[in-house]
Amino acid sequence: MSDERAMWLGAAIAVVASLLLTTVAAALESSINAPGTRVVAPPVLWGVGGGAGLVLGAVVASWISRRTWPGVFAAVVGALPYLLLVVVGYNSSDLRAEDQIVGSLLIVVLPGVLVAFVAAWLTAVLARALAGRRVAEPAAG
Repeated sequence: MSDERAMWLGAAIAVVASLLLTTVAAALESSINAPGTRVVAPPVLWGVGGGAGLVLGAVVASWISRRTWPGVFAAVVGALPYLLLVVVGYNSSDLRAEDQIVGSLLIVVLPGVLVAFVAAWLTAVLARALAGRRVAEPAAG
C-alpha cells in the first residue's frame, strides 16, 4: 500500500475513532462518576476517548507505511473534527468563544495529538525493525 493511501486510511480511522470514542466516554461519565460526585471531569473523559482514537489512526497509518509522517498527518486531520465536537459538546455560556476554543485545544485535544505523534514514531520504528527481520521464502517451483 502506498504512503498516501496509508495516510488517508489512518486519517479516516482517526476521525471516526476519535469522534466515536469521545461519545462513548461522554456516555460513560455517569457510570464513572457516582450520582452527586465528580471524580473525573467530563472533559478529561472526552480527552482520553478522543486521544485514543487519534492514537489508533496514527498507529495504523504509521504501521502500514512504516513512516512517521503519515501517522502525524492522520492525527492532525483527526484532531480537527474532534476539536469541533469538544467545543460544541462542552458549550459553556460562562466562557467567551475564543477562550472555549483555546481551552479545549490546549487542555483536551493537544495532549492526545502529542501522544499520537509519539505513538506514530514508535510504530514506524517498530514496523521498520520487524520488516527488516523477515526472511524471504524461496519461490515455489
